[in-house]
Amino acid sequence: MRLFPRSILLFALACSTLGLMGCPQSSTDASQSEKVTGVESSATPTSSGSAMPAVEPQGKITPENILESERYWPEIVALTEPWLPPGSEKPLKASYRGALIRVDDQGRARIDFGRHGKYDVPLEFTDLIARANQVESGALYKMAPNFVSHFGTLFLHPSTPEMLPYPTAELAKAQRFLCLFANPRDPGFEKLARQLAKLSDQSGLQMLLFPLSMKQAELEDVKDTLTRVSWPVPFAYPEAAEMHALALLGNVPTSAEALLVTAEGRLLHRGALSDAGSLDAIRASLGQP
Repeated sequence: MRLFPRSILLFALACSTLGLMGCPQSSTDASQSEKVTGVESSATPTSSGSAMPAVEPQGKITPENILESERYWPEIVALTEPWLPPGSEKPLKASYRGALIRVDDQGRARIDFGRHGKYDVPLEFTDLIARANQVESGALYKMAPNFVSHFGTLFLHPSTPEMLPYPTAELAKAQRFLCLFANPRDPGFEKLARQLAKLSDQSGLQMLLFPLSMKQAELEDVKDTLTRVSWPVPFAYPEAAEMHALALLGNVPTSAEALLVTAEGRLLHRGALSDAGSLDAIRASLGQP
């Protein structure tokens, strides 16, 4: 696997705007990292004859070990044949590409195809295994862990006097991300935030807030709430948080929900925080007693 120097990683991440709306460039140049940019962009078919990366017949990465091989998950994947999304009458075309959110234990890849939708696609309809083998061999460059690569520039700093982006370099240090999807104006939010704050000393854990049902003009309100409850965590831009919820969860929660993932995006825990024992379940997933 080709390792990426930290200086290159941080420079490239800082200069990119990753909106998770997959519109990749031509795939003929595997030396360039394929990025997902712009909220108005969409997945498009690649040029014929060169869209699918080749892989040796006996690649190390297989459907059987792809979960444990998450460090080799590619940032971008493509359909290798037409695929009909559930409830749709029109299949997505072969060679459509999108951002890889994660692989699950049911043999599916969650892919953000931009305006074409966000779906859990069976691995056999994608070139994910081929691309993972290219990452493992060094033939395909991977800039950073997938969660950091796709979401690393989307958060605001909770503590600076001015409204500033949260440093991607700091997010890149985390090994796991605990994402809270919630409305900061809900009556139980402050109590919930104080409970989650008790997990802040967990090594390698970065907590993130996706404020739902908020407007862009309410940035300061979100920041003030986090300050008031002594829970200074990076938070996503209001109004964009719903879009990220669709990518990560598949729906926009109507009540507070937690998502715990690795730096690559592998799911460790997901659950409504109104459920009995929800915080204990998060602690167990973190390896806490």
